[in-house]
Amino acid sequence: FDFGFDLLRLLMRFFPDARCRRAQHSGLSTPHFGARDIILARTTYYDGRPDDDSEVPPDLRNYWNEIELLPDTQLGFGSTRGGTKTKAPRQKGVDTLIAVDMLVGAFTKLFSVALLVAGDADFVPVVNEVKRRGVMVVVAACDSDKSVSDDLKRSADRFVDISATLNRVVRLA
Repeated sequence: FDFGFDLLRLLMRFFPDARCRRAQHSGLSTPHFGARDIILARTTYYDGRPDDDSEVPPDLRNYWNEIELLPDTQLGFGSTRGGTKTKAPRQKGVDTLIAVDMLVGAFTKLFSVALLVAGDADFVPVVNEVKRRGVMVVVAACDSDKSVSDDLKRSADRFVDISATLNRVVRLA
């Protein structure tokens, strides 16, 4: 399962004349969006990780290793803080990493379509600025419980509810 590429194929329903393909080589630095091609040049998977690597459960470490082996995929890490016997630790800095990468990519014209998998209204200013720089922004999220911010949906050029796709993937796993 290649989440980035599968998501991109799902989004093809919005661009019926487009073909979806991976970049031919990892050196491609200017993916483009046109009537014929949408090129997936890079997928970044963001997560939080504890400062002490010994606190990372083996199954999570294996999961990250599998993600890292996917084509044109990289990991971006924030940190985790807190956590008790009854409460899981919270991610810190992950949203900031996503925002910085989106803004840098938009300002340097690294991409012409940004796919943000998130549902948090905190991303609205980032989405608006990235769009102002001429980048199309597609937001994808699970919205079966209506937890995705309406402001985020409105700010995106397109919103895709991926609930059914993720449910299908979970059933296959």
